[in-house]
This record gives sequence, structure tokens and C-alpha cells, in this order.
Amino acid sequence: MTTYTRTFPILIHHVDAVGIVFFANYFVLAHDTYEHFLQDIGHGIPKAIDDGEYIIPIAHSEADYFRPMRHGEMITARLTLTELRQASFTVKMELVGPDDIKRATITTRHVCVSTATMKPMALPPEMHAALAGYVA
Repeated sequence: MTTYTRTFPILIHHVDAVGIVFFANYFVLAHDTYEHFLQDIGHGIPKAIDDGEYIIPIAHSEADYFRPMRHGEMITARLTLTELRQASFTVKMELVGPDDIKRATITTRHVCVSTATMKPMALPPEMHAALAGYVA
């Protein structure tokens, strides 16, 4: 199993008036990392849009918050897959501070659907194979 990691700063537009990340922005930061992950494994979102055959929307998302993230901190996202099925996969992402203490865990379930029918379809075989190396 491989863990995908990405480190990024908490910027001023991520935080609220008291200088901590607004809860909904945890999902924005997690999705940014997810997009980088897909691009880095050769299956970026622009490719899916250009192909036009399928999309992979989020069917479920949840977050557990442990400690606040603050403006200026460097955060490391650690992404793994907890499940990989024929037409779906579940991403678990831990957001960790510079002190190596977990700040939050974001979980999202993605389902591959046909753009023509909006019904579930199998993930492209190459994508399924690329994702398989990240299953915990």
C-alpha cells in the first residue's frame, strides 16, 4: 500500500475571523489534494471531462475534527483508499500539522457514473489499476 502525501500552507482565505480554518474549508483542502492525486496517477479530472464518458462525483462525505488548523501552518495531507470496488472507491485523508498531530480526517466515497445515463458504471480499467496501489 502506498500513501499519497501533499504538503500545503493554510492561507488567509482558508480561515475565519479568529484565524482558524472554517469547517467547510477542510473539504476544499481535501478536494484540492484529491485532484492533485488523480493528476499524479494519470487520471486527472480534465481527462475525464475531455473523455466525456463518465464522471466520478462524491456520493458521501464526512469529517472528524481533532484540532484547529491556523493561518500560516504547513499541513500535510495523507491520502489512502479504504475501499476499491468495481464502480466506486472510498478515500480517507488525514490532515496533519507541522507538529505531526492529526488535525482532521476527511472521508469521501466516489462513484463512477455514465454521463449518458447517470447510472453507475465500472471505473476505467487503467484507473482502477492505478488506484489499487493506494488501498490500505
